[in-house]
Formats: sequence, C-alpha cells, structure tokens
Amino acid sequence: MTNKTKNIETSKGQVVLYKNKFEVKFEQETVWLNQKQMAELFQKDLRTVNEHIYNVYQEKELQKSTTIRKSRIVQKEGKREVTRNIEFYNLDVIISVGYRIKSKQGTQFRIWATNVLRKHLVDGYTINEKRLKIEQHKYQELQKSISLLGNVTKLSSISDDARGLIQIITEYTKALDILDDFDHKKLLVPKGTKKAKFELSYDEARKVIEAMKKKFKDSDLVGQEKDKSFKSSIGAIYQTFGKKDVYPTVEEKAAHLLYFVTKNHSFVDGNKRIAAALFVCFLQKNGIILRKNGEKRIDNNTLVALTLMVAASKPVEKDMLIKVILNLLK
Repeated sequence: MTNKTKNIETSKGQVVLYKNKFEVKFEQETVWLNQKQMAELFQKDLRTVNEHIYNVYQEKELQKSTTIRKSRIVQKEGKREVTRNIEFYNLDVIISVGYRIKSKQGTQFRIWATNVLRKHLVDGYTINEKRLKIEQHKYQELQKSISLLGNVTKLSSISDDARGLIQIITEYTKALDILDDFDHKKLLVPKGTKKAKFELSYDEARKVIEAMKKKFKDSDLVGQEKDKSFKSSIGAIYQTFGKKDVYPTVEEKAAHLLYFVTKNHSFVDGNKRIAAALFVCFLQKNGIILRKNGEKRIDNNTLVALTLMVAASKPVEKDMLIKVILNLLK
C-alpha cells in the first residue's frame, strides 16, 4: 500500500496528514495525537486505547511529564461547540500503544512512523549538519584567503598604501581565535615566562621616558609627574602576597604595567605614549618582544589599539583586558 503524506505549516507547529485521513501535529521534534485520534488510527475503541496508555505509564515505560501535553481545542458535542483542554500524546506513546495493539492498522502505522516521520527528523538534522559544514568551509576559505593576502605583501609591484592595508588585515586576523574565545567567555590566562631577565625600577623607567622625549622632541609637560602614582604603578607589578608574586610571569607583569601606567594618568601629558613605550621596553629587556620566527609579539598597530582600549576601558573590564593582552603575547 502506498502511503501519501503532505505537510502544512500552521501557527502551532507543522501538521502531517497521515494517508489523507486525519491531521497529525508535528511540533517540538515529535508528533502528537489525542486518544480519539489513536482510536481512529488503530481502529479500536476509546476504552482499549485508554487501557493501553494507562499500562504504558503504569509499567513506567514512559514518563507522563515528557510525553503528554494539553491543548485547547473546539469540538462538537451534540449541537453545540465546546472548548476543552485535551491531552495529546507524543510519538513515543503512539508507537508504544501501536505495539500493544495487535492489528493490521497498528502494523501499518508503525512502518509509516518509522520510515516517514523518523526520516523527517533525520533529514532535518542532516540539513542542519550540512549548513554547519558550509559555514565551517567558509571559515576555512577565509583563512586561506588571508594567508594569500599575507603573501601579496611580499610583492614589489603593489603600492605602499595597499601593502600597509593588507598587512593590517592579516595581522589582525590572527586574533580571530582570541575574539572567538572572548565571545564565548572561554578566554584563559596562558602560561608565561617565569624567569625575568630584567627588573624595572623607577629610575630605569625615568630613563626610558627621557629617551623618548629626546627622540620625539616633546615638550617639558610630557613625562612631568602630577603625583607619586607613577612610582606606585611600577611597584604594583612586583607586589607579593604570602611571599609569592601576585603577577608571577613576565607577560603578566608587562600587561599590568601597560594597564596601570595608562589608567593612573600620572603625567601632565603623554600618559598613553609613556605606557606603551615602557611596555615594549619591558618586553625587549626581558627577551620576549620577538617570537621564535623573528616577528614582533605585539606589532605597532596592535600596540596602539591595546593602549587606546585600556585608556577607554572601565575598571570592571580590567581582568578581561589583561587576558586579551596575555593571549596576544602568547
């Protein structure tokens, strides 16, 4: 016998017509029938269907809480229409009752339910799986394209402006994984360098500031301290608790140095530039400013972006910003 089915979209889920006889509600990844519909489906009286449903739950084959739902329907009782709350049972109950009822109709429905409805569910999953694979493929293609952009910067035939733009794109794309972890709140503090080659003192920091002023021919206001907070910023990265460093790795010290000097605003002018300069000098003197392949751990554009982000951030965002810096240094 050929089974003909068709689907109709409704405001309360999808309706499947079984053999063009009656509507089967398809909702929440299953189908729902009431007792009257099951009696019609299996060609049995209501009492028999009710008895089998009772036994399904009595024997704890299924749980009521997950297999029954009530729905308000309008039905004719005599000459009047009455609105009542009717219990509907999902596919698990329908199949359980079908197996208990020994009838030709029950057998036919089990075949139909298995081959048609389950296939419908599997097809839905397959569609979603294909969509995910497509999105993954797009991401991989994007990564390949960015790799090609990086190779383009090595060509001598392109302009400096184009090369600079492509370089920015390729460099910032390396942070995609960091941004993804940030979005999903999975950003962790990576392992860092335990042994420091260099310890920054207040006097050493002043030398860096003076050298920077000479190089850029800055005014006397740049680096002019407003109070003693700059000394506090230097000391803060070496603070201890229980004879242990609060910031044990070189990377953590560097990240907090950038944060404290930027946020404490200790100078009349040049706070952000001083913070960035001390940050890169600290990395350089501790031998971790470059990766093993010779590339800068933090390039110029990223350094500018990080310093501006810190300056514009709120105090509650400190831990998040520190994690971002540490992951970029990783």
